[in-house]
Amino acid sequence: MNKSQRLVSLLMTLNTKRKYTLKQLAEEFGVSKRTVIRDMQDLETMGVPLFVEYGVNGGYQVLRERTLPPIAFTENEAVALFFACKSLEHYGSLPFDAEAKTALQKFLLSLPDDAKARIERLKERLRFWVPTQKAEQPFLRGLLDAALDRTLLETVYESERGVRTRRMLPLGLYAMNGLWYCPALDAKSGRIRVFRADRFVSVRPAAIEPAERETVARLQTQVDSPLDHWLGPQEDEPQLDLEVALTRRGVLRCQSDAWLESGLQVMDDGTGRIVRKMSESYVEWAAAFFISLGSDARVMRPEPVREQIRSIIAELTPVYKEVTE
Repeated sequence: MNKSQRLVSLLMTLNTKRKYTLKQLAEEFGVSKRTVIRDMQDLETMGVPLFVEYGVNGGYQVLRERTLPPIAFTENEAVALFFACKSLEHYGSLPFDAEAKTALQKFLLSLPDDAKARIERLKERLRFWVPTQKAEQPFLRGLLDAALDRTLLETVYESERGVRTRRMLPLGLYAMNGLWYCPALDAKSGRIRVFRADRFVSVRPAAIEPAERETVARLQTQVDSPLDHWLGPQEDEPQLDLEVALTRRGVLRCQSDAWLESGLQVMDDGTGRIVRKMSESYVEWAAAFFISLGSDARVMRPEPVREQIRSIIAELTPVYKEVTE
């Protein structure tokens, strides 16, 4: 093994195990302790954040921000990765915003001039667009870390019903139409709810009393599943039959929504019908959406959605009866 190969292997070894003694590294690579010391100095020169602890229990370790070994990419792979990062630029907030920007800068600086020129030409012809949202979403990283560590959070959340304190276990994050959403297990009700990330006023780890530990441990076990498991209808959540008749224009509007489109049936004349199951918690959203389509959508069922639409119309009628001067 030549020196370059040994340095890469050494870096991978240090990343795998948090701490090694000089003797362990020398035995691992079959070299002298003096050679290991020189290799460590070379890694530090390359920018690897090493920490040396002296004494009987000392050793070498990589600080928290570990550095990965060099990875070889083809030009097409490099271009694909560049635009994968660029596809996120219209999101006002990211859980790893600063890291994405610095990674993109490092990546671009390492490319040869002809590859940079190709990327510049592609940037003029290729766009990944999502609606730009101005709402601040400062707690994305905290929510994501809590989901990874299954940490119970004490949050202050603002909804249409007002500002409330909630204790919850986040399950993860997903983005849609420029906004981030956080499905979480509500500790009080024991039900999964979806929260808009920009509506959190504050987020911090919850203080857990000794009497609560068993309950919290049970909840943490309950949420130990991938995010995709929670995005579909939950077994314990009541389901309603949604049926909506659509004009041609209504069909076009509903085709832009992935959830509605999955239940859309389009007729030969261009009109259509939505027939699918919906969670009871979607009633308010469905009423607001379909009333925005006006006469291009007629909700046939469920009755709670129809009732909500009638309620909205009743509230709006006196407002628009007023004569403005």
